[in-house]
Amino acid sequence: MGRFSEPAGVWPALVLAGFLFIGGCASVPPPQADTRDFRERVERRQAAGVEVAISVLGARESETEFGAPLASKGIQPVWLELRNDELQEFVLMLLSIDPDYFSPSEVAWQARGSGAYEDFLRRFNRAHIPIVIPPRSQRSGFVYTNLDPGAKAVTVQLIGERDNRTLEFVLPVPGFEADFDRVDPRTLYRPQELREVDLEGLRAYLESLPCCVLGGDKATHGDPLNLVVVGDRLRMLATFVRQGWDLTETIRSDTVWATIGSSLFGSRYRTSPVSPLYVFGRPQDVALQKARQTVDERNHLRLWLAPVRFDRQDVWVGQISRDIGVKFSSKTFVTHKIDPMVDEARLYVLFDLARSQYLARVGFVTGVGSASIKAPRYNYTEDPYYTDGLRAVLFLSEKPRTFQEIEWLEWALLPGELDIEVQPPAQTSG
Repeated sequence: MGRFSEPAGVWPALVLAGFLFIGGCASVPPPQADTRDFRERVERRQAAGVEVAISVLGARESETEFGAPLASKGIQPVWLELRNDELQEFVLMLLSIDPDYFSPSEVAWQARGSGAYEDFLRRFNRAHIPIVIPPRSQRSGFVYTNLDPGAKAVTVQLIGERDNRTLEFVLPVPGFEADFDRVDPRTLYRPQELREVDLEGLRAYLESLPCCVLGGDKATHGDPLNLVVVGDRLRMLATFVRQGWDLTETIRSDTVWATIGSSLFGSRYRTSPVSPLYVFGRPQDVALQKARQTVDERNHLRLWLAPVRFDRQDVWVGQISRDIGVKFSSKTFVTHKIDPMVDEARLYVLFDLARSQYLARVGFVTGVGSASIKAPRYNYTEDPYYTDGLRAVLFLSEKPRTFQEIEWLEWALLPGELDIEVQPPAQTSG
């Protein structure tokens, strides 16, 4: 019977939960619009004689710039300025920015309801960036990309006569307030609190971590800490966003109502907020998700920056699970129900990053503690789950790698079956 087969009582409960929650957070307003011109907030990067400046336009900005509500058509202009100080010519590979980018004619046709098609065609053609950048020259203009609501990962690839240049960006979309905006990773730890570890030191540290996150009461075990990502913040975000993961919004009255609406009416809400869970005494530093057509069903992961570094790279400790529906909860009134086979969500992330071609190494470490189908463990909202007790450790690569080039570390071995003898979980350190 589809989504209308859900218990009828869940719907009014969701609305009531929204009223109860908003009563506690009504003082948190929606984010203020960034009033700067998009050229004033460009991000710049250089690579061997080439400089790229880039900015993504928000919905209001694109309508102001072009006179048409492009965001409502799923179109998001990205502005670039390319400076070539080399003696060779470069060609901008538009597919690296968006493999499904829109041509100026397509955008003009989509915008025609706001004016004459011929006028829009001239406007979008004039604004489109030239793809050839001659030696000792500078070019600027727009690429018309598909809409990303929260953050946009952009790879700018320039093909030269002798060699190439590749620069990566993760761009915030104006008007979007993400969980990770609350945290400046440079201020989380004092220099003396950070330590560099070698490969075996990393393994030992990861195996010493608590089994699980802590729930909203900061005391009760929640979902297992079953994932580790090694890579600097920009590379980590770029890799996930390129694979279709969305940053989650902060919890505010407007995002609560949007979440309830998505659940009630089956509309897609790619950036719906997630509840805070706790590691290292704080809520997640980054939250990402892949939602289906409704927020009731999504893969979501939370990441915390650890106080260790490996090979001068950040180490992110995480929790990944799959939401498969909604239910009542004595802890949070209404909550998501997770897929009890949490190892499947862990496997999904591994495959997803391998498919991205930016996965360098994979290893597994102990520390979660196994739980069988016959004797499951329970998360903070009393959902059962079972696991082989391992956490996946995924090392990101600076350059693309094939599946065959991924290195598999000879650490803990995956068991052949899930229904295994229960091992005690690691003790929490608070």
